[in-house]
Amino acid sequence: MGSLNLVVPLVMWGREAPTHDISCILLTHDVRIVVTGSRDGQICVWDFDPPSLKLTPRCLLVGHTACITCLAQGGNARGTSFIVSSSENGEMCTWDLRDGRCVEVLRSANVHSSMTAYQMLNVSDVRLFCVGNYPEILVYDPHTLDILFSLAARIQPDWISALHILRPPRRNDEVVLGVTTGGWVKVWTVSEREVRPRESIFEHESKVIHSLNALCLVCCTYNQRTVLIVSQDDWQIYDAGDFSQLCRVGVQTGERWMGGDFLSADRVIVWTDMGRAYIYKLPTKLLRGKAISCIVESRAFHNKQVEGDNPVMYGTVRPQSEEQLVNAPAWQFLTIPLESGAEKLLMRGDCEGQVMLWRLADVSDHQLLQINQVQPLQALNFPPTLNHSLMKAWAAMIPPPIGVLDQLVGEKNPPRITASLFLPLQGRLACGREDGSIILVPATETIMLHLLHGKHHHYHNWAQPMVLRGHQGRVNCLLYPHGESSRYDMAHLISGGIDFSINVWDMYTGNLVHRFVVQAGQVLQLLVPPPTCTPRIQNCICSISEDHSVALLSIKECKLVLLASKHLYPVLSVKWRPEHDFLMVATHDGSVYVWQMETGHLDRVLQGVTAEEVLGACDEHSASPGSGSGGAGSEAGLANPAVHLFRGLRHRNLAAIRHAAQRGIQQVLGEQNNYQDIHDSSKMRTCPLMIQGLRTNKQDANSHVLFFDIEALIVQLLSDEYTLMSPGTLEANELIMSSQYQRMSVLTHPASPEAAKKIAEFFGKVKDKAGEMEKKMKEKDKHDGSGSGRVQIPRHLDVTAQTLQIGQMLMSLLHSWGLDPSLDITCENILGLLKPRVPVSYGLISKSGYMSLFMPTWHPVREADMPPMNLPPDLAAELPPEMVELEHRTQVFTGRGHWEVSPALTTHHLLALVSVANTLQDMNAATLIPEQERRRKIHIQSSKTNQSLTNHEDEFSRQQSVIKQGWSTLTALHTVLLPDCVLDAGAPAYQPPMVEILARRWQDRCQEVREAAQALLKTELSRMGPEGRQKLVEIWSPHLPTHTEPLPTGPTNYSNQEAPHPPRPEHSTTKSTSGTPSVNAATNGSSGNTSSGGTSNERMMEPHPHLDEDHYDEEMDAGETCREVVAQSEGRRKQATAIILLGVIGAYHGQDSAEGFGLGNLAMQTSKALAYLVLAPSGPKLPAHTPLRRAAIDLIGRGFPVWEPYLDVAKVLLALLDFCADTDRLAPSMKYGLPLIPEADSCRTASNALTLIAEARPPAFITTMAREVARFNALQQNAQSLQLNIYNTVLHRAKTEILRVMEYLIVHKRCHIMDLMVEVMEIVLHCVDSGHLKSRGLSEVFPSICGFPQVSHCPHTRRIATGAKNGSIAMYELRAYKCQIIAAHGSAVTALAFSPDGKYLASYSMGDNKLSFWQTSSGMFGLGASQTKCTKTFSTVPVPDIVRMNPQRLPKLVWISNKTVVHMMADGTEHRFNA
Repeated sequence: MGSLNLVVPLVMWGREAPTHDISCILLTHDVRIVVTGSRDGQICVWDFDPPSLKLTPRCLLVGHTACITCLAQGGNARGTSFIVSSSENGEMCTWDLRDGRCVEVLRSANVHSSMTAYQMLNVSDVRLFCVGNYPEILVYDPHTLDILFSLAARIQPDWISALHILRPPRRNDEVVLGVTTGGWVKVWTVSEREVRPRESIFEHESKVIHSLNALCLVCCTYNQRTVLIVSQDDWQIYDAGDFSQLCRVGVQTGERWMGGDFLSADRVIVWTDMGRAYIYKLPTKLLRGKAISCIVESRAFHNKQVEGDNPVMYGTVRPQSEEQLVNAPAWQFLTIPLESGAEKLLMRGDCEGQVMLWRLADVSDHQLLQINQVQPLQALNFPPTLNHSLMKAWAAMIPPPIGVLDQLVGEKNPPRITASLFLPLQGRLACGREDGSIILVPATETIMLHLLHGKHHHYHNWAQPMVLRGHQGRVNCLLYPHGESSRYDMAHLISGGIDFSINVWDMYTGNLVHRFVVQAGQVLQLLVPPPTCTPRIQNCICSISEDHSVALLSIKECKLVLLASKHLYPVLSVKWRPEHDFLMVATHDGSVYVWQMETGHLDRVLQGVTAEEVLGACDEHSASPGSGSGGAGSEAGLANPAVHLFRGLRHRNLAAIRHAAQRGIQQVLGEQNNYQDIHDSSKMRTCPLMIQGLRTNKQDANSHVLFFDIEALIVQLLSDEYTLMSPGTLEANELIMSSQYQRMSVLTHPASPEAAKKIAEFFGKVKDKAGEMEKKMKEKDKHDGSGSGRVQIPRHLDVTAQTLQIGQMLMSLLHSWGLDPSLDITCENILGLLKPRVPVSYGLISKSGYMSLFMPTWHPVREADMPPMNLPPDLAAELPPEMVELEHRTQVFTGRGHWEVSPALTTHHLLALVSVANTLQDMNAATLIPEQERRRKIHIQSSKTNQSLTNHEDEFSRQQSVIKQGWSTLTALHTVLLPDCVLDAGAPAYQPPMVEILARRWQDRCQEVREAAQALLKTELSRMGPEGRQKLVEIWSPHLPTHTEPLPTGPTNYSNQEAPHPPRPEHSTTKSTSGTPSVNAATNGSSGNTSSGGTSNERMMEPHPHLDEDHYDEEMDAGETCREVVAQSEGRRKQATAIILLGVIGAYHGQDSAEGFGLGNLAMQTSKALAYLVLAPSGPKLPAHTPLRRAAIDLIGRGFPVWEPYLDVAKVLLALLDFCADTDRLAPSMKYGLPLIPEADSCRTASNALTLIAEARPPAFITTMAREVARFNALQQNAQSLQLNIYNTVLHRAKTEILRVMEYLIVHKRCHIMDLMVEVMEIVLHCVDSGHLKSRGLSEVFPSICGFPQVSHCPHTRRIATGAKNGSIAMYELRAYKCQIIAAHGSAVTALAFSPDGKYLASYSMGDNKLSFWQTSSGMFGLGASQTKCTKTFSTVPVPDIVRMNPQRLPKLVWISNKTVVHMMADGTEHRFNA
């Protein structure tokens, strides 16, 4: 499951409001938000202000693929309220009402007809009681959508058609009343104590009544004795005690009852499907005294009804102008308790999208008497208090919301856009319209024209449209075949219309190439066959028509290949079986027609299970994800274009990322045979901008959703940048470290006679690379320029310029204008940002690709809170008042309103803004001004060849520093200063970014997004202060796994045993988040070993390997209904987030004792979890290279001082070395911005973590490595007897990396190295192949270590001597691979030196003030052990304390002849000693 990209959606709604056929309506308990669900699957959220009775459409929630059947309030948590929606195909979603984010999705076989939210006694959160097409009442948790328990029936189980929940006085349990479709009333009593997870509770009583298919059951809240049951034909009142019928009222002709409620103890309101409601007074004639408050206790009430006992209808509720409604409206009645009494509200939503509200005033008994006295009875009429709709909201907007083609002048009532298609390779948007014309416009230019101020408004040729005319009537669908597969001609655009015709256009000339009219109905959809078909079919396109036919049309031959037209029902989908030459057509009645493509024969017709199996087999055989993707106007998934679009977006992008990664790595490696691949990547590139047509209904005009893919934008910017650089330049900019790794790698491999030659060749190659690459690029440019005789490509096809425009658009829209005036001037004049013209309607993509799209009618800052206008008076006087108002709203929105919407929106926008700004800053200070960018790139290329441009160079570098400073200020504003600036601008509250989303992006695939997330998370944690962090720890620490078992040794074993087993699950001490035990099931939906009976609440430490916060649930995409698997996946994702979040808090704030990370349980748990992720062997649940494992590697490096007491340091270091054993081959530096393949990314992260560990704790690193080297040497001597392949061990494979870290420590941590000189030498000698020291000195081979006076190498005798802190000398015999330890001095050895002939070794200790000469003698004839003896010892002059304290000024020993050594002080004084 690939991690999702960071995407910022934005909507251009157009001049027409989307249709909204309301199927259900919900007013929240706080009377602040109205939610309406539509028959097309969208949900609209409206802001309601009761004092002013103002209703404002806020956002549209897109995700459901069928009609919304019911809505319920899902409780409040963390300062926001949730709603739960259910559709008629079994989808349930929980939405966050603040920003419309989808929090949880469930697809199941249970279709709900009604959901009731109820707060049970002693339960912190609400429960959802659901009824529908199943024989029980299911009770859900609204946040996780888990079924908690169910209420089932023993007697006559049937679908429950309506229910009501009440709590009787003086009782501690709830009573649930339900009525089945067959007319049985059932009563359950439920208390939280009796609830057993997953167990059914059976009814206590049941009785049959005369009410079939009841629609509504309500118990009177005023006395809890009267029950109203409404069915289509009548409504009845029953006594709740014995369920005897008290009265019944039928329906008027032409109407059907839909529901009702009690206005008071003796008044009911009942509503109909015609949009009217009636208010009745229940009979009280037979009641005595004050019994009216409890009418059913009167015995007379139970007597047989006589004339005059019937309920009296005294009021009607109806709109002022009654229209014929196509569909039944949705109703909701709500009683709002107030101090002055209760406010009774009735809401109605209809198929025209109108929302009406009635405030029902109480009618006194006196008024009622007066009404009754008038004959015939004149019922009171209640007019609506509020009537609003999306159409009215749109009409009230002056100027109207912007659309894509608003720049076409001269069209008073422009035709509707009926089909849209974005062509990323050309950067153009094709819009088919109602009048048959197709408009082609440059996409980025058009959008900039509508959204941003700037010079482009004065260019006469900016965003010039091309018009294609050829259809009579509406254009239904568009297809660009080359975008689906490169086998088609790049110029061809295909359109299908209502006039039965399919036109093939040449996009560059605007000519009609061919016109097909082969089907007898309007064309509904156009598709491309998969690439595995026969060559003839590969040149075809497939069209689906309203006459139920499917045609294959050859564009190459301009003729019909197959007309499949014997289908009796409309076509549902088309599938392919290329290997058998079959085309499968599925129709609405469930049949599948199998056609032979080449011959055009109908092979067979399948039905039932066989048909389903054959279609399923087609899906398995489909070769590629894009094999059957259709063009715009696709009927399938019309209600939810987001999901389909998003899958396509994801697949297309993964290919591009993979390509970019390989391309970057090839450039790093300098592979000479792949230059074509390095540069010619236009086919694989994805456009950072995707545009998708969106309409809520087939009859609507298209709105357009723009998706800015941040990762693709960064990849494209960096690809263009790196392509201009030679490997030498890349190395100079610290983007790659090839020469350093190559140098290390050469030292670790056996020296051959050609080694020196190879090294010289390598450095020569790096130097020559610049010229060579430039030559290649020039040749390529020439080749590209020669053209193929086609029309010249228009200027807006320049990919680099288009990328810059997309970047400019995104940064201009996201930047907080007005918070820092001086930065705004820099942004406009230097960085190339443009000010927005309108408040932008953003969107938010959340779980499973569901979207919320903000409406243009809504502004986050209320009218009353608007700050004063900030416009120059002369400009304000020139502009019309509505434009002044628009400019004012835009200023407030871009400055502060943008950051007041919701934490999720803030998080996504800050990540996008900071990551792109960092990218532009890292790109040698790029800007978004096209001319300036062109000059900068020319400068980069010219500086490679011409080194003499000094004056120009100075000017250029000055300019670069100003630009860098600009980007840096912009980043600082949005990373650090934003909360204070927004509050200073007058905002009541700033919505901070969500730390869990930032934590999940800690190791994002894209380096720039990763760094932005890390910077934002660190800032946010610091801003919270200790109390905020403590709260976070309390929220997330329960999700941490607990470990008591020994950790696995991971992939670092020396011996060839089988892979270690992961630790066994242990009893968890923390409370499980859901009611079911967690199961260690794999992500792909395999069921795992569930613990039966719930005896032990076990929790395996298998966090979710993927961390994207808006993940696709692949289990659910595959139609998975097993809720346990999804719940586990979510639980493991939370576990992974907890590990990272606590790891970050520990790494950056853990050393402060106030954080709770001292030597305590929290630090131990976190470190164990991190260590587990690093050490666990790779498997299906936790693959070797995942973002989570990478994050654990990174955090162990960053917080090593905090975790060290709880870690097995040796195992962790060996595991990290195992990850980066191939650094020299795989990984560029941490600054290299292009996404890498997972192995390279893990390798780079592990290498960086090793550096951090070595820097934080040099002694721990050195001693651990020395101990492992000693173990390795012991194993090496016994390798044959142990049957070990020593070359496969980590210490052998990772020599290059160990040597790199050691060199880093020698340079940066000199004093630590001096204390552990012997261990350092052992590690270095393990890594450096001894063959190199045969002919060359140590100072030549590894010069950095020779800077220490306590190290000396004698090339003659091939010995190395190293002085230790304890006064002993380690003598290494390189010939015999032996080490001899000599007890030489009483305190640390300060300096050592071999005589030129190698006979003597002089040693000096500053602590003893002694200088000794040593001579090594071998046994007789070179046999026996060699012995080293002290021949002479001299006392030396004591060294002043000031010199002792400074490691740089220590005395040295220099031999001036074979017998004489000079003791040289730092101040130049010398003393000579003779051996």
